[in-house]
Amino acid sequence: MLLESGAVATGKVARVLDISEETVRRDFEKLEGDGHLSRKHGGAVRVNDSRRDLSLNNREMANVAEKEAIARAALSQIQAGDTIFFDASSTVFHLACLLPNLEATVLTNALKTAIELTRRSAIQVVLVGGVVSHRSLSAQGALADQMLEYYHVQKAFMSCRGLDAERGLSEANVEQAGLKRKIARMADHIIILADHTKMGLKSSYFFARLEEIDLLITDRLPEKSVKQTLRKGAGKLMLPGENPI
Repeated sequence: MLLESGAVATGKVARVLDISEETVRRDFEKLEGDGHLSRKHGGAVRVNDSRRDLSLNNREMANVAEKEAIARAALSQIQAGDTIFFDASSTVFHLACLLPNLEATVLTNALKTAIELTRRSAIQVVLVGGVVSHRSLSAQGALADQMLEYYHVQKAFMSCRGLDAERGLSEANVEQAGLKRKIARMADHIIILADHTKMGLKSSYFFARLEEIDLLITDRLPEKSVKQTLRKGAGKLMLPGENPI
């Protein structure tokens, strides 16, 4: 409820969950301590988390339906024989779960994604090495950057913490931003999977400009400035169930 509306009243939460307001207040107190919300008189409000490096578990629980729809749309961009890169985002993990058993090479720095893809015998999975982040369960750092030098990546599927028409794509973690910056410069095609909650946000570290993106797949039409900037670089926009435009 908080993710959808930005604010919730204690009384309404108590009615919906059929619990006491005192229980709701105690839960709000714990959630505030974990950094998930900010308590206000009579309820709670969503915190601005675009600059926080959220754990994979937290990211996986948000906007699941939107991420699944975006992932299904992105599946049409993958063909047999491709060499592709999957980042450690939760949206791209949904894409990995949908990927059929086709002849392809997938490079990824995400441990969970690599494990998922090993279930398909036809896919060659290359785990990009480096220092493993406990929060994102992904490898990052200089070793990961060096390993990428050996490969020709045709298509890179990545997400972001923020997408701003003027400044571009950003991440909350400097190591992740650095790896994505490298991928954005070396891959033939950059495909960004980002739901509507990322639009208009600026996180801490920018890794690519919107004009550098070949395809943006999202669940709702973004504001006009995003579409205009994307098309300056000949990039296209795609919504679930529609063709790229």
